[in-house]
Amino acid sequence: MRKLNVSIIIISIILLLSLNTVYATSVSTTSTTNETVETNELSEEAIEEARANKNLSSLEVVGYELSPYFNKNNLTYTVIIPEDVTSIEINAEAEAEGAIVRISGNTRLTRQENTVTVRVTAKDGTSRAYSITVLKAPEVNLKLDSLQIEGLELNPVFDEDTFYYTSSLVDTELTSLNVNAVANDETANIEVIGADNLVDGENLINIIVSNDDETTIYQVNVDVDMLGEKEKEVDNVITRVRKIINYALWGFAGFLLVIVLILIIVLIRKIIKRKKYGKEED
Repeated sequence: MRKLNVSIIIISIILLLSLNTVYATSVSTTSTTNETVETNELSEEAIEEARANKNLSSLEVVGYELSPYFNKNNLTYTVIIPEDVTSIEINAEAEAEGAIVRISGNTRLTRQENTVTVRVTAKDGTSRAYSITVLKAPEVNLKLDSLQIEGLELNPVFDEDTFYYTSSLVDTELTSLNVNAVANDETANIEVIGADNLVDGENLINIIVSNDDETTIYQVNVDVDMLGEKEKEVDNVITRVRKIINYALWGFAGFLLVIVLILIIVLIRKIIKRKKYGKEED
């Protein structure tokens, strides 16, 4: 009798493990099949998109800063160089492999305003032109004596002869910045553009100093993270809680299977006992 009970338990456990294996294999096979079909469809679309892709993935004027900050969808830029510079080095990389990048107009910069063209030709023959307006700046006399932006640290530290800075900000409630700038000419006008209506990501702030004779521009590129650290922590906690709930549900399902298995064993034993007692009575 004991051998029979042990055999029943072993058979039930093997059956339970087999069912789980079959289910897992079925789910895995179905998932793999669906992923294969989707991958094939996406691959064909990706190939067509790659052939027609005429975007730049990066654009840089070596030693100088582009305005505005590079974005593959923005086709026009401005850069300011010293008056005695006659050529500039451009680094431009195509987003799609096999696309051809051609640069023209970056030498013999003799005029006060020059245009550099960066043309990207896709595999399908179509092309797109990025344009950089190169302005020659004369010797700067009009400058800022000080520049401070409330709540931010400038990188590098402010210097009157440094005209481009970077900074970062993590604050979901702050959508504008207070800029305090003082010029070395009391009669100069100072105009700040880009310090309001901040967006998530790169924000270029222009501080324009001007008088009757000249105009000088200082720039601060602020990287804004509209999702603050507290919100990120909350998201992480929610993700962990969801995982715990999923594990708990799977554990509960396994527990129910064990209970069902025990009930089956108990039921089988009762049936066996009834048959045994019936034979003894006979």
